[in-house]
Amino acid sequence: MNLNLTPFFNFLRNASRETWHLAAIGVRRLSGARSPIIVMALAALAAWLLIKHPPLETVPIGDVAVRTNQLTGNSSVLGDGPAWRLPGLHGMRRLSLRDQVVRPKAGQEAGGPSPYQSVEGLSLGVDLSVRWAIEPSKVAHIVRTLPADVAGEFVEPAVQAVCYRTFARYTVREIFSTKRVEILQSIEAELRTRLAADGIVLKGVEIGKIDLPADYRRGMDRLL
Repeated sequence: MNLNLTPFFNFLRNASRETWHLAAIGVRRLSGARSPIIVMALAALAAWLLIKHPPLETVPIGDVAVRTNQLTGNSSVLGDGPAWRLPGLHGMRRLSLRDQVVRPKAGQEAGGPSPYQSVEGLSLGVDLSVRWAIEPSKVAHIVRTLPADVAGEFVEPAVQAVCYRTFARYTVREIFSTKRVEILQSIEAELRTRLAADGIVLKGVEIGKIDLPADYRRGMDRLL
């Protein structure tokens, strides 16, 4: 039996960008095939897929979505509002354009896991807060190159690498008091350049509480 399925595939392709009205047109096109049973089965399958996996999604205000055609690899950037996504054909990834904050857990305590090291080799903890956002013009690049968890798998490791290297150039006393502003400016300058290369905008870095080894803190308090 020679069954022409071209109209059916045309219907599925058009469903990603047309309204439900075109679904009915697609079914009518299939009515010209030679086997009514197969036609009805295919139409029922298409209807079930559309009901089970609605092709219309909503991108929230403040977010942006990148829709990728799994067959051609082409992608398009979509703003907030309704967006067509046909299951099996389109991949969709949403990104927030709002400011976000990363506070690395590693390195917060002098006696905790992976503390920072001063130039003397002493362990110290630093409470860091890094505010960042996605560059809207780079969202397609970010989807192609960065992991899904941008904050945890990209921004935070970049922050840690820059901070470990920076703190290791200063003494504990300089980190604790005398060169705190200089250290902050150095971290911001290096981190801003590093993140910008991948479409991330650094909004600011804050250094909070600094945790010193107990015996060293007692001596530092007496000195200050």
